Amino acid sequence: MRILDRYILRNFLYSYVLSLCVLISLYVVLDLFVNLDEFTENRKPVLQVGRDIFDYYIYNVPLYFAQLSGVITAFAACVTLARLQRQNELVAILASGTSLYRVATPIVLASLAMNGLLVLDQEFLLPHVAPKLARERDDVEGLRSYGIWCVRDGDNRLLSAQYFSPKQQEIRGLMVMELNRSVNQRAQLGDVITATRARWNRERHGWDLTQRGMRIMAAEAVTGGMTSEASVTRVPLDFYPCELTPDELLSRQNAQWIQFLSVRELNRMQRQPDDNLRRQIAQIKHGRFTLPISNMILLLLGMSYFMCRLPNSVLTQGAKALATCATAFMVTFIAQQLVASGSFPPELPAWLPIILFTPVVAVLMDNVKT
Repeated sequence: MRILDRYILRNFLYSYVLSLCVLISLYVVLDLFVNLDEFTENRKPVLQVGRDIFDYYIYNVPLYFAQLSGVITAFAACVTLARLQRQNELVAILASGTSLYRVATPIVLASLAMNGLLVLDQEFLLPHVAPKLARERDDVEGLRSYGIWCVRDGDNRLLSAQYFSPKQQEIRGLMVMELNRSVNQRAQLGDVITATRARWNRERHGWDLTQRGMRIMAAEAVTGGMTSEASVTRVPLDFYPCELTPDELLSRQNAQWIQFLSVRELNRMQRQPDDNLRRQIAQIKHGRFTLPISNMILLLLGMSYFMCRLPNSVLTQGAKALATCATAFMVTFIAQQLVASGSFPPELPAWLPIILFTPVVAVLMDNVKT
């Protein structure tokens, strides 16, 4: 690594940290400005409101980073090149015989490393804080009870509950329907597990059925080749093994809970016999793979306007870069919505930005005069 590479890399990392703090802080401030009334709904003391605000947003920072990672990297790269140009350092670099592509190389390599942070955030950090992301702004402490309706527990069980308290890890009005699948993959209702009250047992990884727990089994009596009315058998039950922890049940209260899962968890869920779920998981998995590529395309779109041989107005170049990146974002968003609403392959929305803007990037970077 040459001295010039270290100098450019140091400037880029400084700009990246600055962009990270500014953009995420701006995101938090705007969100707080719009939703401040939700934190103060229950007439809490000012100190408690402050603690709730800090506790809510500190866990949402990884989510905001995943959403803004491409913009942060592109903004930091543009600021780095703009600073070099404004201080006439690019003129000296070009006079030494170094091309603009060579100047951009350490920035591109460092941006690839920042995309590695995005992958770590999506695969490890977001699944870990998913229960915290499911909290409402007016219930940061987690005191609210939720109703659970037909949540899939494993491959062949649907879990419902009238009241679920994440704070106390307790369920009231539990009902679990076990499904029996025939050869043609059609599900039929089998046994039903019910309980008035249940409490989570961490050691046994299941629910202790503390009040009126029972398994209801229906069996048809066959006499003389004729089927009579179904006979119902009730067997007392004191424990129900469950694959979903209370934290996972809480995270599924968020409409976007599936977005917080790691690829390993998505692969496990994709084996379930639900076509709509499998289609949604396929879209998310392809999106995880294509997001770093899309971020690099956004980076090169913005950088191409600052890789100039002759001194130009930094504001003019910034306006052009902003207009191009905003147009790319809007076109991609509209196209993805149209594709997702039609009968297209589930992989197409994730790959659409790459298909549309890779030729544009190639043309812009080829037109750089160096």
